[in-house]
Amino acid sequence: MDHALEQITDFVASVRPKDIPDPVVEHVTGILVDSIACAMAARECPGALAAAAIPDLPRGAGGTVIGSSAVATLGMAAFWNTSMIRYLDYNDTFTGGHPSDILGALIAVAGSRRLPGRTLLSGIAVAYEVFHRISLRHRSYRKDHGALVDYLSIDQGFAVAIATAAGIAHTLGYDRNQTRTAVSLAATNGLPLRASRAGELSHFKGVATAVSTRQAVFACQLAEHGLTGPSDPFEGRHGFIEVMEGQAGPMNLEPFGEWAVLRSGLKYFPATANCQIGIWAALQLRAELDPAQIREVVLHTSRFLRHESGSEPAKWAPTTRETADHSLPYVVAVALLNGEVTLAAYTDEMLSSPEVRALMQKITVVVDEKIEAEWPGTIQIRAAVTLADGTRREVHARDPKGTYRNPMNREDIRVKFRHLVGPALGQDTDSVFDLAWAIADSKDCTQVFEKLITG
Repeated sequence: MDHALEQITDFVASVRPKDIPDPVVEHVTGILVDSIACAMAARECPGALAAAAIPDLPRGAGGTVIGSSAVATLGMAAFWNTSMIRYLDYNDTFTGGHPSDILGALIAVAGSRRLPGRTLLSGIAVAYEVFHRISLRHRSYRKDHGALVDYLSIDQGFAVAIATAAGIAHTLGYDRNQTRTAVSLAATNGLPLRASRAGELSHFKGVATAVSTRQAVFACQLAEHGLTGPSDPFEGRHGFIEVMEGQAGPMNLEPFGEWAVLRSGLKYFPATANCQIGIWAALQLRAELDPAQIREVVLHTSRFLRHESGSEPAKWAPTTRETADHSLPYVVAVALLNGEVTLAAYTDEMLSSPEVRALMQKITVVVDEKIEAEWPGTIQIRAAVTLADGTRREVHARDPKGTYRNPMNREDIRVKFRHLVGPALGQDTDSVFDLAWAIADSKDCTQVFEKLITG
């Protein structure tokens, strides 16, 4: 028996929307509202444009597409929504990735059935719990001669696909057999490579998890209509553990019980989660010095942050927003020069700015063993600056705004919502925010999504 598969199935099938604690409902509501804002600001992203151009019409009711009256199949709506939520790299952060990518599929499905808002929120909460536990396992790594190895070659889409299937199964009230099959199919066909996030990043980086959510929707549709799936996708022969470790064995998932979703965070700045702390450090430094006098900047941080956002040559010469928002030297340089990092940081003009390029070349990123020892429990950077006259300045930034130790509250999210949704909704922005925040009390979640349609 595949204990991991049974463990996930038991959890997904046992939770009821009324069982979700109020603090979890409130937290998940913030995630949903934040994700809607991210999607609304990215309606013209490459993934959304591709989805709109590909004929994929449903035979019956289609999936809900955020900010649009377009008609699409559930799978295409899931891809479309997730592409928008993900594109700006402004959505949430949690164990091993961005579980709000899952919301694209859950919104498509819940909207197509006109389900109550609390049912949608319950599906999100359940999906996050599954995502967290799969991510803990698949993001395991060891330190070997200063390099991260093993599971880091597998992208977060693996956990996204499994958690999406679990969330849909819960939202639609699947029985145990349907739930088990949906999760099994999503796991068996869900090993995406992290090559999508290496080197000069392409458009696919922004839609990689969207592809995973579309696959998960299909897995659920197959399960709903009686198709059976592999019995041991995680722990059996040729399952996940054998593929990753050379022999079959237990998945050893963290037990379900405590609501881990409460430890998820949101992003204050439009940049990868790894880089948020670098921006805060840069803003602290800027308050103490003239950026024009900087001779050298040394960023001391964890091995993971350096590996992901400060080790490749492309991170010092980004030509696309996909690379720039994953580049620690780029966002630090922009923050030092401009005193902020907004969506304007990724225009062609800023990407080619001689001032930004010149300052980036003065930035180095090194591993600090003390910081490494405290990662990932504490997210931090020690930034040391040497000025032209030899003067040194140093700041030590910890736990950036948005992380669970320093969370964004409802009003923080409202400000972000205004910034991202305001250009589309104008004076109606605040009323739509309030409606979305009250979605738990709605008998039909589409009442919120219909207010987002602008054309």
